[in-house]
Amino acid sequence: MNFKKLIALLMLGALMACGGNDDADDPVKEDPKETPTPDPDPTPDPEPDPDPEPMTFDQLPVAPSAGDGMTWEFQADLSDDFEYTFEATTSRAEFGEGKWYNRYHDQPSGRPNDWTGPGTTIWKHENVTVADGNLRLITTRVPGETKSYPTSGGTRTGTATRLGCITSTKRVLYPVFVETRVKVANAFFASDIWMLSPDDTQEIDILEAYGAQNPRNDQDWFSRRFHISHHVFVRSPFQDYQPKDSSTWQRIDGYEYTSSDWVQIGVYWKSPTDLEYYLNGNLIKVMDNLDTVGGKDGIDPRNYTATPDPSNPGDASLRDPATRTGLSKEMDIIINAEVQSWNADAGRFPSDDEIANSPEDHVLKVDWIRVFKPVAN
Repeated sequence: MNFKKLIALLMLGALMACGGNDDADDPVKEDPKETPTPDPDPTPDPEPDPDPEPMTFDQLPVAPSAGDGMTWEFQADLSDDFEYTFEATTSRAEFGEGKWYNRYHDQPSGRPNDWTGPGTTIWKHENVTVADGNLRLITTRVPGETKSYPTSGGTRTGTATRLGCITSTKRVLYPVFVETRVKVANAFFASDIWMLSPDDTQEIDILEAYGAQNPRNDQDWFSRRFHISHHVFVRSPFQDYQPKDSSTWQRIDGYEYTSSDWVQIGVYWKSPTDLEYYLNGNLIKVMDNLDTVGGKDGIDPRNYTATPDPSNPGDASLRDPATRTGLSKEMDIIINAEVQSWNADAGRFPSDDEIANSPEDHVLKVDWIRVFKPVAN
């Protein structure tokens, strides 16, 4: 073999040794151009909206529990945010898409009720308006106008105060949660949101507050406390029971007076024998017994909701306590202002100057009222 052939054979062998098993032995190398490159500036999670849309009144949390396996269902046909305008009118009228009429609740027969209110109150159609997102019940006075009213000491006559009253066109029945956001009037009368059966025998007070920030005629004690109550009645002869224990008049932190600020207040009418009262989302009172127990007054300790005895229907002491129904009847929702007899007797009613000089203080304002029913989840 000559030298050139030897050199050629050696070079061929070297090439075969270097390249013959390249695909089998060497790891596969990825093209660096195909390697994913991390985003140097990834899109961050969105920041919380610094100015979110406020929750609507039906979206606000509901304080009481609906119960195991239950949830709250909003009752749109009974609830109102008053985000519309209703002009005052001197005649009876419905408003709020037919949810309300501007008068005290009708008689059980459906006929209009001519009662003008307790004490020296005169409810007038034209004292009811809706404006600026609120129901507004205003106060007026006709110079020299008086009203006579019955008291335990006989009939009395006093200066009349014209006020507003509205009633729901539909009724509510337990189990139901009714809640409202309200500004109690800074005035010498009661700001009331309540429920009443058509026959006027059962009543649940959601709000009863006397807001005058004025000590005249011993007003101060009442103006600093929210009245948390209910009533059961015998109509003939007239008898009225309401609880009067220490839980009935309550001072609430943050409210020097009941009219100091807006308040969110409601009642869960859980059953005929169970009421839960809430103020600004906090449970403030529970009524859960027909009888008075441990110093806490009951719902009907006098048997007013029991079946009347045929021998003397008006004598509740003859009734069988086992037949008591408690707060069992469907009820109208009523919103009104009123000068009650016991306050009129004590001189606690607005003066002419107070009404003329501070008209806005004498307006009961309601931002919204909402109704929920517990339903299966």
